[in-house]
Amino acid sequence: MLGIACAGVLIAYVGLVPLPRSDGFIPAVQGIIAAIEFITAVLLFAQYATEPSRALLVLAAGYLFTTLIVAAHTLTFPGAFAPNGLLGAGRQTAAWLYVVWHLALPAAACGYALLKRRPVASAGIHGAPAAAISRTALVVVSAGVVVTWVAVAAGDSLPTLVLSATTFTSTASVVTALPLVASVLAFVVLWRRRASVLGQWLLVALAASIAETALVVFVGASRYTFAFYASRPLAVVASCSVLVALLSEMTGLYVRLAVAVKALQRERASKLMNLDVVVSTIAHEIKQPLTVITTCTGIIENVLRKPQVDVDDVRLNLTDIASASQRIGETIDSLRGLFRNPQEAQRLVDMNELARDVLKALDAELSGNEIAVSTELDADMPGVLGHRGQLREVLVNIVQNAIDELARYHDRARTLRVRTTRTQRNRISITIEDSGGGIAADRLPNLFTASVTTKAGGMGLGLSLCQMIVDRHNGQLSVSSDVGKGTRFEVSLPAEPAAASEAARAPSGSLKAEA
Repeated sequence: MLGIACAGVLIAYVGLVPLPRSDGFIPAVQGIIAAIEFITAVLLFAQYATEPSRALLVLAAGYLFTTLIVAAHTLTFPGAFAPNGLLGAGRQTAAWLYVVWHLALPAAACGYALLKRRPVASAGIHGAPAAAISRTALVVVSAGVVVTWVAVAAGDSLPTLVLSATTFTSTASVVTALPLVASVLAFVVLWRRRASVLGQWLLVALAASIAETALVVFVGASRYTFAFYASRPLAVVASCSVLVALLSEMTGLYVRLAVAVKALQRERASKLMNLDVVVSTIAHEIKQPLTVITTCTGIIENVLRKPQVDVDDVRLNLTDIASASQRIGETIDSLRGLFRNPQEAQRLVDMNELARDVLKALDAELSGNEIAVSTELDADMPGVLGHRGQLREVLVNIVQNAIDELARYHDRARTLRVRTTRTQRNRISITIEDSGGGIAADRLPNLFTASVTTKAGGMGLGLSLCQMIVDRHNGQLSVSSDVGKGTRFEVSLPAEPAAASEAARAPSGSLKAEA
């Protein structure tokens, strides 16, 4: 607006310096203005269709009416298309249409400002938006036709504004003061009620209209002067301002929509990936218990085919089947727990008891691979507040990985060491160490990343799942390894000092798994 004011002062300073007559100037400039006003009206009607509001409808009607009057003024302007103008225009027709043209914008802006803050319920137009737009457009077109007809038919009966092709009467400045006053009032009303980008740009349009009409009132009305030619760009600014606001808002809306769509696509892809991880994790975790069930079932079938059935052997394998089935159920429950509130299903867990339970569940594999297991369980270990099934999965995964690693070597002693200690006042540590071949140093940083595995045919989900579970329990999972000597995993968890686990704890010692 400061630029508009400076331009107005500069034009007023130069004033009514005569310039050569150009009959093509008015059609060229006002053709642009009419096109811009029409596009603005269409966009405002479109916005009303999505957000019904009397304020938008009134403003759209004002721009549509201005389009019609600008077109009529261009057609009736002397010398633009005919010496005296088209449509049977008289000498006064174009001048009076100019006044009406510059009254339309402040009237529409004032209506917009007064209706803008009304509640949506009371601001709506009865009926569908399309019907309201049609009725409004019909009324506006009819009004434009009537105003143009009056200016043409009754032009000689109206007060004289034009004396000759270039000069105006003093009455012209007085009459032009009407749109000037109307623009100032509309500017004040809108300034006090501005609350949107559209309202701010409408202020710019009113400022340009005020500058243009002020030149006519205070400098004087005369055609083909510096003020005459230089003031028309102000009319272009007045017509462009709201269009700029609408295009800016539409572009911003498009950008936000594009960002939202991309976010939804990323969320969908993330959900699909999470679903794939969940399914793969379940398959990974229940593979070993299902193998036990299949193996034990085959053993029972072979035993039952013998003439003399060894009942103890059958009972032992049925116990293993029941244990494996129970482990499958616990695995599914623990995985479901990862996607629930982390505070659900939490209770005190005795990590010594849990370690013994895991070693017992995997005893068949430990024995089958001739792995010697030694345990060093701290008898004064406090309990850990957490999800027993999830913590069990952590230990099972680490021990199972150790078994798979040790099974590859036949040239060394296969040992597995499990130790629990109280590292700090409020933390405990569970260490699982094997005597396998170890892991290369460059692979350790990504070891807990999903899809990263050190085993042929592995899914790379076990350790990433362990990391997720330990993080859920506010713990830390770390690994160290010496190539050729073995790997050491350590799980550090916060303890509950005031509630030590009361479960029975076996004394420290060592256990040799039988071949």
